[in-house]
Amino acid sequence: MNSSQIRINKYLPIAVIYFFFNGFLLPHGLLFTTLLTPFFLFWLIRYPTMKFIPLFFVGMLPFVIIHCLNGVEIRYYIQSFILLFTVYVFCVAFYQYLESCKSIRLIYKYIVFINIAFIAIAIIALFNPQLDPVFWNDNQMSLGDINFRRLKLLTYEPSYYSLLLAPIAFYYLIKIALKKIDQPVLYFVLLLSPMILSLSFGVILGMILAFALLVVMNAKEVLLRKTNLRFLIPGIVLVCSGLAILWVFFPNNIFFLRITNTLSGKDLSFNGRTFDSFILGIRIACEKSFWWGTGLGQVKLIGLDFFKKFYHYDNFTVDDIGIPNNVADILATFGMVGVIIKLCAEIYFYRITRVATNYYRQSLFLFVFIYQFTGSYIMNIAEYAIWVIAFKQNIFTEFDKPVKHQDREL
Repeated sequence: MNSSQIRINKYLPIAVIYFFFNGFLLPHGLLFTTLLTPFFLFWLIRYPTMKFIPLFFVGMLPFVIIHCLNGVEIRYYIQSFILLFTVYVFCVAFYQYLESCKSIRLIYKYIVFINIAFIAIAIIALFNPQLDPVFWNDNQMSLGDINFRRLKLLTYEPSYYSLLLAPIAFYYLIKIALKKIDQPVLYFVLLLSPMILSLSFGVILGMILAFALLVVMNAKEVLLRKTNLRFLIPGIVLVCSGLAILWVFFPNNIFFLRITNTLSGKDLSFNGRTFDSFILGIRIACEKSFWWGTGLGQVKLIGLDFFKKFYHYDNFTVDDIGIPNNVADILATFGMVGVIIKLCAEIYFYRITRVATNYYRQSLFLFVFIYQFTGSYIMNIAEYAIWVIAFKQNIFTEFDKPVKHQDREL
């Protein structure tokens, strides 16, 4: 018990910084995990994972050569190159963090309850106009005159906040589904509340699709067991009943309004993260090379005119330009070659790390694979952290599938 407590004290502060304070009081785009890069490198020296650091420069070399030959604004290129390197270092350090930290389940639990405490503070802040913007986004999302708040806590936007919580949400929801947790209703409410308050459809729909695919891919284990059906059917009935009540008595609630706007193509936020991002990503990439992209940091410069024309808005500045979709952002920056490399790497690591043998890791893989086409961006450490967890073997072994089922999956 004492050893566990020491580990919690040792690793919890970094987790709290990552989840709650990473960008707090810093300029937009700058994170404490970025500033901590020298510390991460110093910490990694003692571990074998340090050998992966030079691979970043080897992998980037062909792109650097081609981008420089095609022409780049060197200051922006170097700044973005350094920033991408810090993201890579974070991913390697996070992998080592998962390898070294044996109390990750307790840290998940602490984060859940710390998060609820912050939500309570955020609700109180609604009554203070000065504190309100610190925790909430004022967003209409094409809902006409309806004005509402979306929870972001101390992060820069609600979707990023929801993405940070997604791995923890999957952890507890799967434990609930497998009946491996006490007080399931309590944890369900604690996890569902922030997701609803953030109203991040990209994350919410991604999680729903991931769970649906997880059930389909493991149908024999999940659907054909009588004990699971006794638990699953009442759950489905309860959810459907709740939606029906909302539809009958509160048809104009924000949740349904946003679904309607999304399906009708009127949700500007959803369009911007999906269709618009790919259109702009292709156009920007083709300015230099469809196959190799424009290069790091060049999207802001080249994309300025494209954004003004596409959105018929002349007040955009270079700092406003960014493609809020990971795949589209990679397409604009590294071209189709970059997109192919990323997708092939995901499939390759899915196979060699045996993701399909663990319900939790498989659910995270399915979620983030979907989400990369509907949101995120090239420097988003919250997305890459989910990839790292999905590909980390010998972690959360309580979710390992039965041996016979693993053999069928592979």
